[in-house]
Amino acid sequence: MTLWDLLFTNQKSAPPEFGLWYFFLPVSLLVVGYFSIKYAQSKSYQRFWYWAQLIQVLTINAWYILAHMPLTDNLPFYHCRLAMLAILFAPRGTYIKQYFALLGVLGSIAALVYPAFDPFPFPHITVLNLIFSHWALFANSLIYLQDFYQSEKQDSLRIVKITFGMNAVIFLVNLLTSGDYGFLKRPPIIGDHGALLNYLLVSIVMVAGICLVNQRYKYKYKMVEESIVSRSE
Repeated sequence: MTLWDLLFTNQKSAPPEFGLWYFFLPVSLLVVGYFSIKYAQSKSYQRFWYWAQLIQVLTINAWYILAHMPLTDNLPFYHCRLAMLAILFAPRGTYIKQYFALLGVLGSIAALVYPAFDPFPFPHITVLNLIFSHWALFANSLIYLQDFYQSEKQDSLRIVKITFGMNAVIFLVNLLTSGDYGFLKRPPIIGDHGALLNYLLVSIVMVAGICLVNQRYKYKYKMVEESIVSRSE
């Protein structure tokens, strides 16, 4: 099999096995996170990850179309794919963009700590895409939250509403396409407990995780505000 075939084949086989190299994935995310916080104010750093994410999204979707992949695979209804689109195109300063930035932090960590590769060999485009897309999502989410995070009194309730609403839409998409978007049919780790219970369990776990990330930023936001007040006194 040529390198071109390895990169772009549409013939499914089995997901790659990295063995001890799996440890590289979460470690690489730590590196991306470190530099994204350190250089969050750098315009060139911001542009690099924004354009990298945009090119990545266009490239993988072009492959889905050209490879004639079925609707069970190629729609942007996985949580992190939705977060990527929101980070790229949602208006700055809106709560929906902040929500997806929080989701982007959580989702990137989950995706590279417990990766669910498509059934293609390394270095297939879908394998490389899973890794690089979550690096870019993690970086862009951290950069956005560093600059635009806003603490709100009812944010936990809004997280619940958006998460359950989003997953309800994904649930309907899965019914129409027979797909497993959002892993609502076969959730990793927790297993399959039936469609409705899967929906509830995945939504509850997501709400808990996003709220945890949000609390971290809320605490940081509070510390910054108190520091500004103390300097002005």
